[in-house]
Amino acid sequence: MMNTMTYASPRIMTCCMGNMTFEQSLGTYAALFTYSVLDADTCAVSGCTLPDAASLVLPSHAPDGRKVVAISERAFEGCAALRTVTLPDSVESIGRRAFAFCAGLLDIRTGADSRLAAIGDRAFIGCESLRVLRFGHLSSLASIGRSAFAHCTRLVSVMLPEGLTELAPSLFEGCTALLHLRLPASLRVVRTSALSSCSSLTMLSLPTAVRSIEDCAFAFCGRLSELRLPESACVIAATAFMDCFKLGDVLRVG
Repeated sequence: MMNTMTYASPRIMTCCMGNMTFEQSLGTYAALFTYSVLDADTCAVSGCTLPDAASLVLPSHAPDGRKVVAISERAFEGCAALRTVTLPDSVESIGRRAFAFCAGLLDIRTGADSRLAAIGDRAFIGCESLRVLRFGHLSSLASIGRSAFAHCTRLVSVMLPEGLTELAPSLFEGCTALLHLRLPASLRVVRTSALSSCSSLTMLSLPTAVRSIEDCAFAFCGRLSELRLPESACVIAATAFMDCFKLGDVLRVG
């Protein structure tokens, strides 16, 4: 069972509430974040004691020296005031529903040397203010869970990294503003409902490595009018493009 600690980061951190800025410097106690001990050397950020924080810069180490390698499940779920979150390069995983329904979240910031490898199920579901996902530089990101960004209704542009091999079930379901989606060449499978109800999507080119498009993968994409499929063998479920009424130009490309 994980132990929970509450204390400030050993680094200078900034936490903004409205027009106010709170700084905590080395050696100064302030209960900004809580941490869950994972082992002798590592821990996870499990929450923030300021529920109205607008901007969070997460620390790379806890005051006791443990490295922050994860964000716990539900750590910031429902933090409606949160606008930006900056992740340290040390974070390797984001837990299930960690930022679910943070309705005001505008930006997820990751560094050039980020070690982020996994984003859990529904981690950012319902973050309806998110507009852009810039994940193209995250070479270690190998897993994005089910419904991780579902119903992010203002999400317009997504850049996914090389190495990712599947779009998880319902990954971007209900992202009704999505227009631009850059898929990695490594992509092999588009899972059930991964892009269903992306009603603004008009065209898409799938990488040549794609081998399977599952049920309802693009269902209810009412404006999708052009789709480029790989020339190589690809198994497409009967309902993969259900109710894509404008899809009249399907091109096979090598």
